[in-house]
Amino acid sequence: MSQTHLFQKIKSGNAKAFESFFNQLYPSMCVVAREYVKDDGAAEDIAQEAFIKLWNARDKYDSIASLKSFLYVMVKNLSLNYLRRDKLGSKYTGSLNKEDYYHFNNQVIEEETYRILEQAIKALPKQSSKIMMLSLKGLQNQEIAERLGISVNTVKTLKYNSHKTLKTTLKDYFFILALLLGEV
Repeated sequence: MSQTHLFQKIKSGNAKAFESFFNQLYPSMCVVAREYVKDDGAAEDIAQEAFIKLWNARDKYDSIASLKSFLYVMVKNLSLNYLRRDKLGSKYTGSLNKEDYYHFNNQVIEEETYRILEQAIKALPKQSSKIMMLSLKGLQNQEIAERLGISVNTVKTLKYNSHKTLKTTLKDYFFILALLLGEV
């Protein structure tokens, strides 16, 4: 389903489309919240609350990008509110500066980039997908070959073919291509 089609379904109140959107972005929202609150349970609650607020205000947005932006900003604000309510958090929020906002923006970009890349890799054939995920974890070709019980040449060939496919798939996401410039 295209992003535009998904957005239209969400905007019209389609719960299944919203569930799909939730499943795509929820893990990233938890990571962003966790950066602030340093508590897994609270981060999950904050991410869920952001999605509830999004659902309740879905008709106010005009694109899927605005929905994502809403979520990232909402998670940040809910996290800061959580910290304000916490005694230790009041010290932290009182000292927020430009660097904290740059950190937030970088975190959002990193999470969104990884989510898009992971989604594209999962769309590859199963063996190629495994190889690319192991490669992203920092494993070398020899280590990947040993772990999967295949030859190093097979790893190299499948990585090369995956890079070509991903470059085509992700052509609109030029910033992700930098991640793909690893060894073949």
